[in-house]
Amino acid sequence: MIVQDELNQNVIMHMAETELLEILHFIRTKKEQEIDKIKSKINKYVQKKNAEETFYQSLSPMRKLFTGRSPSHHQAVEYIAHVKEPLQQIERLKQGLFELNHSIRSLQEEHREEITLSTSIFREVRNNHRMGNFSS
Repeated sequence: MIVQDELNQNVIMHMAETELLEILHFIRTKKEQEIDKIKSKINKYVQKKNAEETFYQSLSPMRKLFTGRSPSHHQAVEYIAHVKEPLQQIERLKQGLFELNHSIRSLQEEHREEITLSTSIFREVRNNHRMGNFSS
C-alpha cells in the first residue's frame, strides 16, 4: 500500500495495509492515554483547590485574617496554567483522534492501494514505522 502525505504528496511510504492499521491503532491508543493522563492532572488540581478552599472557609474570622492567601490574579494565572491550557490540549488531541478514526474507518471500509493522510498523522506513522514501536 502507498501512504501519501496530504500536504506534500511527493512524500510517500510503502507498507502493508495491516501494518498501517496496526500503527494507526497504536497512535490512537497513545492519544487516548494522553487525554486520560491530562484529565487526571486537571482533576487532581481541582480537588486540591477545593480542599484548600474548604479548609480556608472552616477557619475562624481571626485566623482568616492572618492566613496568607494568594491574590485573585495569581489564582487566575494558576487556573489558566493548570486547567484552561490542558483543556485546549485535550481539544487538539481529540481533533487528532477524529482525523485518525476517519483514516482508520476509510482503510477498513475500502481496501485501496493508496491512502492520503494528514501531515501530522503521516509524521506519526512514519516515526512509529521507523522505530518499530507499534506492537499492541
